[in-house]
Amino acid sequence: MSVGIIEVISLLLGLSGFGVKENPKAPSADAVLQYAMPEPDVMVHVDYASLAPNYKVLTSLPKHPRIKASPALAKAVREVVGQAEAARGLARGTVGFDFVTDLDSIELFAQIVPGNKPNVVGVVRGRFSPQNVDRIAKLSGGKVVELPGGVMVEEDPDAAIGVTTSGVLIAGTPALVRDRLDGSWSAPPRTPGSNLGYAAELIDARPVFAIMMAMSKPARSEALAKISGEHFVTDILERHRLAAFSVFHDGVGWTWIDRTKAGLDSMALMSEGTIELFRAGQIAPRGAAKLMLGALDAYRGTDRQIDELIRHKSEVLSLVKSFTGDGQFAAKIDTNPRTLRLDVRLRGKSLSEVVPAGLLIPLGVAGALYQLDSAQPAPPASRALPAPTAPAKRAAPAKRATPAKRAAPTKR
Repeated sequence: MSVGIIEVISLLLGLSGFGVKENPKAPSADAVLQYAMPEPDVMVHVDYASLAPNYKVLTSLPKHPRIKASPALAKAVREVVGQAEAARGLARGTVGFDFVTDLDSIELFAQIVPGNKPNVVGVVRGRFSPQNVDRIAKLSGGKVVELPGGVMVEEDPDAAIGVTTSGVLIAGTPALVRDRLDGSWSAPPRTPGSNLGYAAELIDARPVFAIMMAMSKPARSEALAKISGEHFVTDILERHRLAAFSVFHDGVGWTWIDRTKAGLDSMALMSEGTIELFRAGQIAPRGAAKLMLGALDAYRGTDRQIDELIRHKSEVLSLVKSFTGDGQFAAKIDTNPRTLRLDVRLRGKSLSEVVPAGLLIPLGVAGALYQLDSAQPAPPASRALPAPTAPAKRAAPAKRATPAKRAAPTKR
């Protein structure tokens, strides 16, 4: 038995518990930027604690009644859960940490160095200890080095990993990891208008995910040197001072700081177009689902799964509504011509009311219709009768050889 459209609907019902929850204990900018670079070209932040509850929903999927009712779907879900649990067990057994319960947030800071590999610092806040570094050292064959601020192991000339005395894991360029563990480290200053100043604003808004790019002049020149021609990307690289995008439990937002007034106006116009597409992306799936569900009646009686889907029309429509909104989410656009800054915030009751996931359902129904049409048996082609052939002529019997005449006797 294969997994069909009804199984997909059952899986979506099981996934209804997935989502992005607000973290009441979201880390502050002081905590997130404690081990940051002074002027990173790129920063990424993930509030892992707000996503971790989804793992419990994943592992409970095999117990969902609708999933249990389908042997094929139940088997597929058990395999996925089994692989996730195996990876979790492997991490606990080898490195000694649980990626479900032991992580709080993840940050990455990168600085482009022209002509060389970038400087990178990754910071993982959670529940780590020197024993984790000992296990990593045994796996990699590296040597553990004790420092006043923690322990570290240098896996190769370009990568090191360590744990601070406060239980924060730091990985990246060896010299930068060592600097943060030597006992004299202090958080870099955050002045207004600096890269870390903007990063602090970003973190204090309590996003679930955030990425910021504020390239230095050398980094910008390096990036432009690798791109040939004049087009939108080069224009963006030359003009931007800062670009940031954030995902929240109730929507998304972005910030742009330009170098010209014309560039700021262009980005404001593009933001308005993006918002309109987001609104359409909420309403269009509902209309598409109704059109496709209405078309299913033409296939009634041709396939068991299609008949089953027809019987669950109201359930499917409810799913579409749960994965989408009405497009009436709040949208705020602030432009400051003096600072050439643009701030956009889209907010709904949940993330799905702003960023729609409902397109998955009508696309699934359309895929089922396409598969059904392609699976219909083609009418048998008329078979042409073979052309009559003349009967083979019988071979004439071979002539018997006549005995040679005896020579006449010679006269004496």
